[in-house]
Amino acid sequence: MSRGVIHVSSEKLEHARISLAAIPGGAQRAVKSALHRVGDGLKTDAVKETKQRYHLLPGEIRKHLLLKKAAGVNQSVSLVSTGRRKPIPEYKAQGEGKSLRVAVRTTGMKTLKTGFIADKDGRKTIMFLPQGQGNPAMPVISPSVPQAIANKETRSMMEKQAHERFEKRLDHEILRLLGAFK
Repeated sequence: MSRGVIHVSSEKLEHARISLAAIPGGAQRAVKSALHRVGDGLKTDAVKETKQRYHLLPGEIRKHLLLKKAAGVNQSVSLVSTGRRKPIPEYKAQGEGKSLRVAVRTTGMKTLKTGFIADKDGRKTIMFLPQGQGNPAMPVISPSVPQAIANKETRSMMEKQAHERFEKRLDHEILRLLGAFK
């Protein structure tokens, strides 16, 4: 997944530093706790937003996500997505022969004109014949989970929600460290 950065205003961080000046390391703890919550939310948002746009199961998306939390002096959280391209049957396919229809995105099914289903060792694979004579049949391959998460709309929603979550959570952590919830 390509890199997305959430920008935080320096005023917000300065507010945390001034508010927690009496608590040793208070501002760093508040920021780190807020970042951890943002990271957890990023994972949830990645699953939710990707599922809205692609025919993927939530568990399939989750198993390709790794959350790296802030530790030590590192004040950053990152969500890493890894994985290979997936065969089309892992998304959505229905029909046979000339009526074979497939869908990767939730915008609708499309007919695969030169497609057919091959049964290989008990596993169904959707194949197609490329245009031209003598070309061998090829499997239909679709985007990987990281490519689906890197979708422009998905990323912009994730970044917007992460920014809002960080600001809200930082205020909460400041109050928590000051003892407002006892």
